[in-house]
Amino acid sequence: MLNDKMTILDASEVDPNLLRMLDRGLEDIEAERVLPHRDAMNEVRRIREERRYARENSEVAANA
Repeated sequence: MLNDKMTILDASEVDPNLLRMLDRGLEDIEAERVLPHRDAMNEVRRIREERRYARENSEVAANA
């Protein structure tokens, strides 16, 4: 159920890169290329740590 504060975006209002990622994810599911939940969460953690490390290093370099 939608409340008054929620909106539904038209596809033209959504980032095209996000739509492509969602399409690829759906294609992977349909082709049964999926990870077990634990492996998927480990991958999410790994990616987040990489991005955090890169962001922290870029901030250090910008301050040097």
